[in-house]
Amino acid sequence: MQTKIAVGLVGLWLGWSSVSADVSEMIFYPQADFSEGIFHFNYQGEKNKNYGFMFEKGFDPARIVYVRPSNHRMEKTKEGMTKLSFENTDRYSYLERANKDDFLVSEENGIIKILLSGGDCKGSAECVTAENILTVNVPKGYGVRKYQGLDQDLKPLKNPQWQRNGNTYTLTARDVKGACVMMELGKLKAGQSAASVAIAEPKAVAPVRVAEVIKPVVEEAKVVAVAEVVVEEVKAPTPVVVATAEPKVQESTPSVEPKVVVSVLEKPIVKSATPAPYFRNFQIFESRVVALSEVGKGHLREWAQLFKAGGYTSVTINGYTDNIPPQRLKALYATNEILSEARAKMVADYLITQGIDAKAIKVVGMGDANPTASNDNEEGRSKNRRVEFILSR
Repeated sequence: MQTKIAVGLVGLWLGWSSVSADVSEMIFYPQADFSEGIFHFNYQGEKNKNYGFMFEKGFDPARIVYVRPSNHRMEKTKEGMTKLSFENTDRYSYLERANKDDFLVSEENGIIKILLSGGDCKGSAECVTAENILTVNVPKGYGVRKYQGLDQDLKPLKNPQWQRNGNTYTLTARDVKGACVMMELGKLKAGQSAASVAIAEPKAVAPVRVAEVIKPVVEEAKVVAVAEVVVEEVKAPTPVVVATAEPKVQESTPSVEPKVVVSVLEKPIVKSATPAPYFRNFQIFESRVVALSEVGKGHLREWAQLFKAGGYTSVTINGYTDNIPPQRLKALYATNEILSEARAKMVADYLITQGIDAKAIKVVGMGDANPTASNDNEEGRSKNRRVEFILSR
């Protein structure tokens, strides 16, 4: 699974200097298995204006498969970004191939979460879009469990307007700088309809499965290995066979209380697993914001159990990013170092709630240092966005 924020959340912006009664539209057509998709962008505004769309560093211009009008211009900026420009026009349209990383936030146990953006108005601090319309065409075989309209900072929109027609969901947001759609989809079971799983926007919360809350790591309550002595808890009376020349007698211990039997073995029969050395950001964070997902909390609960069972005394949590500077989150996290430290601290704070001493935890924001893969493509950048753990006993 890859976990990236949708188109727009890492540096896709609408940009113009003066707009009036403008309409921005984005339509998303995913493949049936969500392996890829198509974004269709349309914009209508004032005549004789210059418009543009900015793409993040590393974006492949070959993903733009159709553009109108024909007098557009595609160029690289000195910051390494790609700019699609339109001059003296009142409308434009283009199709873009969407990689899985462009829209998929998480994929766990048949539940798919996607995040889509219609772009941000970046002409000035006061720049807004009169109408920002985002449409999602949900593939057959999936039902929408919950959905929500968000602004460009991933905060809930104040007055989102939704329209549903079958498996097509449309959000209209008026007079906003930008708008996004967060959706959680589930694969339909035999005989189940999409309407039966739909939950109204925006406050629905999926139930937490017991398996996510309680995940036994090792059978430590039953078998505990200490040096070469194994302490085994016996839950019920155990028959004891007394052998004679003609074995006919079988006696049971009269005690009904749990009993401890101590036996010495050559080696411990149970060893605690080692906590994971790292997590990719998409495994534990809700999206490219500093917030843990429910799935991520489950991973960290299990990690904390292993940490405590293994007798570790301290952990250093190193947060990492790719080499693309913060863009949507720049107002809160000016540099990659600050952003990575904030995410590492979010992990640390949750581990403290799981019983790990705060004094045993050190947090470091590493930014884009020590990449594990190339930052020249999205696959590599995804591997570089991670949280690492350095353990000591």
